[in-house]
Amino acid sequence: MGRAEPLTPANTDDALAYLARRPYDNVYVQWLLQSGGLARGGYALVWRDDAAAVAGFCFFGPQIVPCADDAAALEAFAAHAAGASARMIVGPRPAVEGFWSHARAALPAPSAIRTSQPVYALERPALRYSRTDAGVGLATAAELDEIVPHSARMIAGEIGGDPTGSSAAFRGRTARIIEARWWWRYRIDGELAFMCNVGSATPHTAQLQGVWTPPPMRGQGHATRALGAICDYLLDEHPTLCLYVNDFNTAAVALYERVGFERAGEFSTIIL
Repeated sequence: MGRAEPLTPANTDDALAYLARRPYDNVYVQWLLQSGGLARGGYALVWRDDAAAVAGFCFFGPQIVPCADDAAALEAFAAHAAGASARMIVGPRPAVEGFWSHARAALPAPSAIRTSQPVYALERPALRYSRTDAGVGLATAAELDEIVPHSARMIAGEIGGDPTGSSAAFRGRTARIIEARWWWRYRIDGELAFMCNVGSATPHTAQLQGVWTPPPMRGQGHATRALGAICDYLLDEHPTLCLYVNDFNTAAVALYERVGFERAGEFSTIIL
């Protein structure tokens, strides 16, 4: 029989090797392990199959992220759900659905379920735009007061929450991403027209998030040109880029496909 065990320094390399097999599915948790992110909160379990090889991984923190194909692994991970205080469960659709089938009795009723969230990936040969198409740049600390409410409105529209970003924690997270040089924006005559940021990165890929066009700037092609230009810069640093999107957000899906992103998987998210 397989078994679940806590993540430790002794099994971290095996866990990373397992996660690296699916770089777009597992970019977030792989980044957590490689960057020391687990030290900032949360814990992880590793699943070993009958041959003692790592065949599953699950992170428990602000979000639960199950990564496994083995039904027994997902059932074992779900047994720890009662002690979790996560706001959501997110990950590859089969893993999320398998985990939820065992954990639902131990967790609050969901406020929303995003059943299908296509995962998209981009390699440089597929990119249809370049940095010459828009004068994009990295956000600076001086722009924090403007960026925070825009970011909060984007997140509130996706999963709920305070649309003003008034909490110190939210402001602090945004400031840290800007400080890390992971937040990009595009301005037209000084006015914010588009923004997005890198949320996590591994040696194989960087995952984009926070894609947002202020409502008055929509429908004018700004997002297409700006995202294409940002991707051109990011592909200097990362071999590939990836992201995921709600299937019903047809405008965003069309944007990503215009830029050159191609379908690479499917996520689901259960918002608690």
